[in-house]
Amino acid sequence: MPLNQNYFEIFGLTPEFDIDRAALAERYRELQREFHPDKYAAKSEREQRLAMQYAAKINEAHTTLRDPVARAAYLLRLSGVEVSPEQTTSDAEFLMQQMVLRERLEEVRDAAEPERALDHLGDEVRGLFVAEQKHFAGYLTAGDLEAAKNSLFKLQFLAKLQRQVEDLEEDLLD
Repeated sequence: MPLNQNYFEIFGLTPEFDIDRAALAERYRELQREFHPDKYAAKSEREQRLAMQYAAKINEAHTTLRDPVARAAYLLRLSGVEVSPEQTTSDAEFLMQQMVLRERLEEVRDAAEPERALDHLGDEVRGLFVAEQKHFAGYLTAGDLEAAKNSLFKLQFLAKLQRQVEDLEEDLLD
């Protein structure tokens, strides 16, 4: 396995946003077995070092491709678009929507039925996240890298909100 392969090449996938997650998982297990450092314990130092490098790259690639936000950022990077962590969307309507959703999240604990309120909010946020993934995929396929970049910023917001919903859900269950 050449170390200069991109993450999609490592897993034999087409570099596009919509990937076959089952194929990714299956190929990951195969590669883990093939390059597990224990298999190389009796080999030369060089072969052991290469196996460690391969295993590390396989893990990094898998982590990136499994996560829709990381996968989107990686696809943009492959297309020559660098995204800085300080950058964010300038879509005022989207930002206003995010403020409203975050206010609703803060109000969940005070709701008459907090679990139900959180379920509704979680469903809404998941729906927005899925819809934005479709937008990103469409922009990328069309070659509209600027729109894809802005869509990535929205995905980042929505992923963070999803984690906050999940965290609150855990708190409510405790």
